[in-house]
Amino acid sequence: MKNSGDPLPQGIEIGALSRIIRQHFADRIEQVIHPLGLTLGQWTVLRELKRTPGASASELARAAVHTPQAVSRLVRTLQEEGLVERSPARGRVVDNHLTAKGHKVMEETFLQIEARLAPALEKFDRANTEEFRRLSHLLIKALEDPA
Repeated sequence: MKNSGDPLPQGIEIGALSRIIRQHFADRIEQVIHPLGLTLGQWTVLRELKRTPGASASELARAAVHTPQAVSRLVRTLQEEGLVERSPARGRVVDNHLTAKGHKVMEETFLQIEARLAPALEKFDRANTEEFRRLSHLLIKALEDPA
C-alpha cells in the first residue's frame, strides 16, 4: 500500500487499517462460501452459532453486528436450508442451533478458509499472533467502554 499523503490522526488510521484488514478477510471468506450459496451475513450467523450454541437472534445480532430484524431474516433462511434449527427457550426468546448439516458446512468452510488465509498468515509467528490478539482485545475493550 502506497502512502504519499499527510499522516492520519491515530484513531482514524487504526480504523482505516481495521477496515482494510476486514475487507481482505471478507474477500477470502466469500471466495469459499459463495459457491456454497451462502452470503457473508449468513455465514457470520452460522459462525456465531458454532461459537455460541443456543444464541437468540438478539445475541447473534450483537455478535454479528447486524440488527435483530436482519438476523431473524438470516436465521429463517438458514432454517429453510436445513442449517439451523430453532426452539422455544425463555418466554418469547427462541434458541438457535446448528443442525448436523450446519455443523458439516461450518467444518468444511473453516478448513477451506484457513487454507485460503494460510499463505498470508504464515508470515505471523506465534508471538506476532498473540500480540495481534492482545492488542485487538485491548482496543475492543477500550471502544466498548462507555466512558
